[in-house]
Amino acid sequence: MDAVDAVEPVEAVEDAERGGAALPADGAGREEGAAESAGAVPDSVALTATATAEAAHERVPRRGAVRAVTPSGATATSRLLTPPPGGRVGGPASGPRRGLVLGGGGMLGAAWTIAALCALEEATGWNPGTAELIVGTSAGAVVGTLLATGASPAQLLDHQRGVPVSTGPLDGIRLDYDTVAGGALPPRPRPGIGSPAMLRETFRHPRTYPFPAVVSAFLPQGRGSIGPIGLLMETLLSGEYWPRHPGLRLVALDYETGLRVAFGDPQAPPASAAEAVMASCAIPGWFAPVEIGESRFMDGGSWSSTNADLLVGQGLDEVFVLAPGASKRMDRPRTVLGHLERRFRRTVTRQMLREAKVLRATGTRVRMLGPGPEDLEAMGGNMMDHTRRLTVLETALRTSREALAPLRLAPGPAGPAAADVSSAAGAR
Repeated sequence: MDAVDAVEPVEAVEDAERGGAALPADGAGREEGAAESAGAVPDSVALTATATAEAAHERVPRRGAVRAVTPSGATATSRLLTPPPGGRVGGPASGPRRGLVLGGGGMLGAAWTIAALCALEEATGWNPGTAELIVGTSAGAVVGTLLATGASPAQLLDHQRGVPVSTGPLDGIRLDYDTVAGGALPPRPRPGIGSPAMLRETFRHPRTYPFPAVVSAFLPQGRGSIGPIGLLMETLLSGEYWPRHPGLRLVALDYETGLRVAFGDPQAPPASAAEAVMASCAIPGWFAPVEIGESRFMDGGSWSSTNADLLVGQGLDEVFVLAPGASKRMDRPRTVLGHLERRFRRTVTRQMLREAKVLRATGTRVRMLGPGPEDLEAMGGNMMDHTRRLTVLETALRTSREALAPLRLAPGPAGPAAADVSSAAGAR
C-alpha cells in the first residue's frame, strides 16, 4: 500500500537529523542538480533539514517587486511577502512559528488537500488554521481561505462528503461540488494569444519568468466563469472584506506584467478575499481573467503551483507544504492525458524543491507532502474531473494517515529536530 509521498531534496539529507527513518537505498549522495538534468524527480524522504547557504534578494526598479536569486542563479520577479516589523503576523502568541503552503491542483487537488489537512491535524494535534502565515494558490487559495474563516479540517471533510455542518462558517451552506467549477472540461476559449503584453515581457526578460508563465501568456483567454467560487467566498465571509486571520496570502499573476502578487500582503493591490480567490483560481485558457481595480489577474499556478518561496524572510521555524500537484513517485497512467499530466507534475515537483531549498537556506524546516501512486491512480489525468472527487478524498485520507503516522512536531528552533516522515514506498 502506497502512502502520500513526502518529498525532500536528497542533498539535504546529509544535514538532517535522521532519527529512525528509512531512506531510499539509491538516494544517498545523489545531487539534486544531477537528478534535474536527467529529467527525474529526486528520490528522497521528507523532513527536517537545514541548509547552510543564505538566500539573497536584490531590489529591482519596480514598485513592490523583488528579484529573488534562486539557488541556480536564475532570477524571478515577484512580490515577496513583506517581512514582519516585529512579533508575529498571526497564529498563536507563543510557541514555534509555523507557516502553511497549500498548492494548486484543481477540483481533485482541493479534495486531496482537505484529506491531508485532516491527517496532519490527527497526527500532530496541531490545527493548520492557526498557522502564522497561510499561502494559498489556486485550489489551495480556496482551502486556505476556508481555514482562515475558521472552518476546521474535519468540517471541510464533512462538507466534501455532503454531511451537514452545523457549526462554524460552513453552517447551513450547501455547495454542488460537481458544478461549481463549470464541469470537467473547459468551454471553447477566445481566439488569439491570451496576453500579448505579458508575452512581450517574457520575451524581453526570458530568465525572469518561469516557463508556465510564458505558456500562460500565450494560451487564449478562457470563457469559463469563476463567479460561483467568488459567491461562495462572499457567503462564507458574511460581508467581511477579508478573513480575520491576518496571515492569509492568496497568490495570483498580473495578466499584463506577469508579476506575481500575494493578495493580503501590505505590498499587494487592494482586493477582497472573494476577488483574490477568484483571481488565484482563474486557470489560463479555461477561465476568463479576473478584473481587480484597473488590472486583470490569472491563476497563481501560472508562476508556481506552490509559491513556497514567498515565505522567505518571515522568520518561521517550520513550514508545511501540501502540494497536490507534486509527487515523488508516479503511477503508470494508461491514457495520453494521464501521461501528459505526470510529465507536468515532474516539472511542478522540481520547482517546489527549488523553492524549498531557498526557504531552508534561511533556517526554516520545510516539510512537503504530495500524492503517491495510489492517489494518482484515483485522480486519473484530469484534475477537474468531479466524478473522481469522493474517491480521491477517501483515498487521500487513508494514505495521508499512513504517511503521517510517525510525525512529531518540533518544539521550536532550539529544540530537537522532528522525526522524518517517509512514504510507505520509501520505507521499504
